[in-house]
Amino acid sequence: MSAPREVVIDARWLRTGIGRYILTLLKNLKPKLPDTLLTCITMSAHAATLAPLCDRIIEMNCGIYSLAEQLRLPLAAEGASVFCAPHYNIPILRRGPMVVTIHDLTHLLFPEYRGTMRARIYANAMFRIASLRANRIITPSHYTRNCLIERLAADPAKISVVPCTVSGAFHQQPKEQAAEAVRILCGVDAPYILFVGSAAPHKNLVTLLKAHRLLYAKHRDAPHLVLVLPRKADSTGVDRELGSLLANQSVHCLHSISDESLAALYAAAVMTVMPSFEEGFGLPVIESMGCGTPVACSRAASLPEIAGDGAIYFDPHSAEEMVWAIDQLFTSQDLRRRLAERGIQRAASFSGTRAASAYAAILASVATDTTPATVPERQYGL
Repeated sequence: MSAPREVVIDARWLRTGIGRYILTLLKNLKPKLPDTLLTCITMSAHAATLAPLCDRIIEMNCGIYSLAEQLRLPLAAEGASVFCAPHYNIPILRRGPMVVTIHDLTHLLFPEYRGTMRARIYANAMFRIASLRANRIITPSHYTRNCLIERLAADPAKISVVPCTVSGAFHQQPKEQAAEAVRILCGVDAPYILFVGSAAPHKNLVTLLKAHRLLYAKHRDAPHLVLVLPRKADSTGVDRELGSLLANQSVHCLHSISDESLAALYAAAVMTVMPSFEEGFGLPVIESMGCGTPVACSRAASLPEIAGDGAIYFDPHSAEEMVWAIDQLFTSQDLRRRLAERGIQRAASFSGTRAASAYAAILASVATDTTPATVPERQYGL
């Protein structure tokens, strides 16, 4: 009897949006891969979390984007039918089949990153190597797929669009119950606008903070602003302006929030604002929609593709236009209700089981060197 096929996934990065992508995928993937040994490479701290989601764990405590990962990952995955990289940092010494997910090309597209040492030396080279070496490339949006083709001359036949999905944690719940949880969590008992992201330049947090100040000048009863950030923003150097804007008493910063708490924050918010200049997908958009909260969204990059008719849009370069969109939602209960209803329907189309089926079909095709099954894009609402 021949040995079963083995699929090895690099699951070391379980923070930020990529971590949520990995976890949501793994929660649905194993049943879609019968007769396949599913192995996860992860940090020791995450082994217990991932063990129920796969057949085997390989603990590897080396940094992301490090020389150590380049040396150790090929050895850990030696003999595997397919190696899956959930980000563009593939193990370049790997000699077997590979599937890579490229979420976005932010470090090549956004002006504030293009000239950095990391973009010139690491990101640019690794994006090109990943595009060439991977047997299949998965992107979360047609926007990212088109960027790969236009900027890196990637082979269109190798690229499949498999959108991110809404974790089961992000669902509707009674507003009063969610608001009480938020009061306990962060002491906010006034209506608030929610931002989920980081202080990275492409997230456009500074413009949102300026827009919020303008909104307060227009309405004395304007909602507060709650920011969910992965870590505290620097208040020195280039971030002095940001530090000053964050000092406003109506701005509340939260860090290291659990999915349960984040779901309550979404559910209790007046709206979620997604002001980014550049996004390969924009996970907070569909998470907010899944919780029944309307979205005010940047008209940039992949965001119109993902949000569809479930959001109100603005130019991310204009604080004034951002205020206009926020004000439309804040002052119109009917508009909030209509967008919330559309958003719930749209979020439901980003199904974890459908995405896992598409991903599994791609893995099986690479393992057997066949053309992957096509998953109709209408299933995802795209």
